[in-house]
Amino acid sequence: MLKFTFWLTTVVAGISTLILADAARAEGSLVIVGGGLKADNAAIYRAFLEARPEGSSTIVIIPAASGEPSASANAVRDAMIRHGASPSEIEVAQIAMRDDPGTRTTDESRWSRNVNEADELGRIGRAGAIWFTGGDQSRITGLLLTESGEDTPYLSALRARHSAGAVIGGTSAGAAIMSGAMITGGDSLGALLPGKVGEELSLARGLHFLRGALVDQHFGERARLGRLAVALMRLQQISPLGYGIDEDTALVVEPGQNEARTVGRGYVTLLDARRAKVSGGERLGIEGLVVGMAANGDTIDLQTGSVDPAWYRRDTKGREYFHSAAPAAGGMALPGLTLQATIGDGLLDNSAADHIVRYSFANDLGFAYRFAQDGGSHGSWGRDPDGQAAFTISGVRFDIQPVNIKIGPLEE
Repeated sequence: MLKFTFWLTTVVAGISTLILADAARAEGSLVIVGGGLKADNAAIYRAFLEARPEGSSTIVIIPAASGEPSASANAVRDAMIRHGASPSEIEVAQIAMRDDPGTRTTDESRWSRNVNEADELGRIGRAGAIWFTGGDQSRITGLLLTESGEDTPYLSALRARHSAGAVIGGTSAGAAIMSGAMITGGDSLGALLPGKVGEELSLARGLHFLRGALVDQHFGERARLGRLAVALMRLQQISPLGYGIDEDTALVVEPGQNEARTVGRGYVTLLDARRAKVSGGERLGIEGLVVGMAANGDTIDLQTGSVDPAWYRRDTKGREYFHSAAPAAGGMALPGLTLQATIGDGLLDNSAADHIVRYSFANDLGFAYRFAQDGGSHGSWGRDPDGQAAFTISGVRFDIQPVNIKIGPLEE
């Protein structure tokens, strides 16, 4: 606990300094992708390329997170050309930690020395768009932060370009680094039951391009709601809002960081811990979280955490599709285990439900995820112009309650 408190104090001090320094800047956009970005996702690539400031078309790809830096950078380069970038506009930063086994004549691990080189600083100085590839987020921060957690000259150059209007984007590891604090590992059961099961939650300092919030990626695909909830409670005084971004999906943050929109095939899950509190005694419980979900085309107020649905989604209230409450249950025999189906179909689009419970457990230790709606809860549903159906969800109460589970054969 002492070690964590020291780290947290350091992060608070560092982030506070950055907030004061950035307060009046007219910065560029952020395009934060939850991983699994497909090469044919035109909407996300367009959002990134079109956010370049006028007169600054150069794109710099930073493959620092990847275990195959050259291959990773080339894949991104090809995708950007496919979606309208000129080959002459794209440069690959020689910033990496690992040697790419696919290149015989280049040892990319030597690129770790380049964070202070004039050529690389000059490359960033020309950039109108900067992209971080996926991989291991700790490799990025290991290169761009000093041992004491301060900015290297390279990171200072990145901040200067962003402040001048350059867009910064990234996927997977390139998304995790965006917030001031950064999740480096863990799963939901490991976070809720530390030392009992799974992988425990671990946190480190991020690069703090996105202020006052915490980013998590591969979110729906890896069931990371519990992990994000625990992380927010640890960071409640500095990062009480969390954004869990699904794969092939982007949170596009507008300059000024007051508003964002969701682009792509999945959801951005908003988790608000500003009024939450820890409960549960010996085992962790959390009460008073608020959850929302933004789908393609939805707009997010980054200050309040509310979601404004796209024009093609209609309010579910008064026109609910379902009329019988779902059982409080869990497991593979139950349909609709995804978060959007649980809250959307099971709660907001169900006239018979004011709450819904889902269970997760390991051996005899478990948790109840309880979602409840009240007057501040809103749900909308509809299909976008491409025919993709999705919910917009806002203001749903979310509690995590520890429970004991007993499973055994029927007694004769």
